[in-house]
Amino acid sequence: MTTPDPALASAFLVLLEGEAGFGEPELTALARAEVMERLAAGAEVNGWYQGRTLLSQAVGWKRADMVELLLDHGAEVNAITHAPEGRLFAEPVAAEAYDPEIVRLLAARGADFAAFDRDVMAVATGADRIPAQNLPRDATRFAPVQRGDRNPQPMVNPFYIEQIRSFDSAYGGLRRHFGEGANPHPWQLSPAFSFERFGRTVTRLPDGRLVLIAGEHEDSYDPDFCIYNDVCVLDGAGGVEYFTYPVEDFPPTDFHTATLMGDHILIIGNLGYRGQRQDGITQVLRLDLKSWRVTRVQTTGDNPGWISRHSATLQDGEIIVSGGKIDPGFRDFEGVHALDTKRLRWRRIS
Repeated sequence: MTTPDPALASAFLVLLEGEAGFGEPELTALARAEVMERLAAGAEVNGWYQGRTLLSQAVGWKRADMVELLLDHGAEVNAITHAPEGRLFAEPVAAEAYDPEIVRLLAARGADFAAFDRDVMAVATGADRIPAQNLPRDATRFAPVQRGDRNPQPMVNPFYIEQIRSFDSAYGGLRRHFGEGANPHPWQLSPAFSFERFGRTVTRLPDGRLVLIAGEHEDSYDPDFCIYNDVCVLDGAGGVEYFTYPVEDFPPTDFHTATLMGDHILIIGNLGYRGQRQDGITQVLRLDLKSWRVTRVQTTGDNPGWISRHSATLQDGEIIVSGGKIDPGFRDFEGVHALDTKRLRWRRIS
C-alpha cells in the first residue's frame, strides 16, 4: 500500500495548522522549509497518513495553494481520501470540496465530476458563469420538460438556462423564480425542468468544453421525476448550448457511461423507464461532436445485456465494460465485456 513520505506528511500537517494560527511561527517556518525540500526531492505524496491523504487535509483546511502544490507534485486527484477501514463510504477528494477556488482547481485537474456535491456542480463546471436570465413573472410556461422534434433540437429557453446556471432542482427553480407566495409547484407544470440529476455523465473535450448527457431527476413517486434525453455543452466561460431530441433517436437515458472517441462520444448502457428495458440488449448511442446528432448504434456479438451503473474504460481500441447492474431483476453484473470500437462487436472477457 502506498503511503506518503512520513517526514513530508508530518511537516505538512504542522504547516497547515501553523499557518492557520495554531502553531509557533518558528516551527511553522521550519515545517514549510521541510515540505518544500521533500517535495523538490520527489517525496511520495499519495497514500494515507493518519487515515487521510495529504490532498484531503489541504482541502479540509481550505488551502487552495497547498492543493495546487500537491497536485503539481503528483497527488492523485481521484484517489480515495480516507483509509477504508471502518468507513461506510470511501470517496475521492472532490466529494469534500466546497471552497469555490478549490472546486475549480480540482475540476481543472481532472477530478471526477460525479464525486462533487450537487451544491458545487455549478462552480465545478463553470455553469455559474452563465449570465443570469431575466425571467418574466409569467415565465412558468417555459418550465415543463420538452422532448425534441428534431435531432438535435437546439433550445434557448430562459428557465432552462437559469436551471443550468444554478444546477437547481425543478421544485427549487420554480420556487426561486416565481416566489414564496405563489404556488411553487403547479401540477400542470409537472415534470418541470431540473438540472439537479443522478446518473448523468460529464465528459471533458480536448478544447476544455464539457458535455453533460441526460440523467434523471428524483424517483418515480415525485411529480418532477423525469429521465432526460438531452445534451448540454458548457465552455466554462459562460457559454452554453442545450439540445434535446426525439425519444425515437435518443431514448431517455440514465446511469450510462460516455466514452470520448475523437469526433464522437459512445454512450453505453441505460437504466431508463421500466418499459424501456430489454433483456439481452445493450443500448449503445453515438453523439457526434460536430453536429450534436445522436444515433443508435447496432452492435453484434456477446453483449452484457441491459446494463447500468457500470464503468467503461477505453483500452487498445476496445471499451471494457464491468460492474454495475443488469435488468431484469436489477442484479449485480459480475462479468467483463469488451466492445470493439471499429467492428462494433462485443466479446465476453470473463
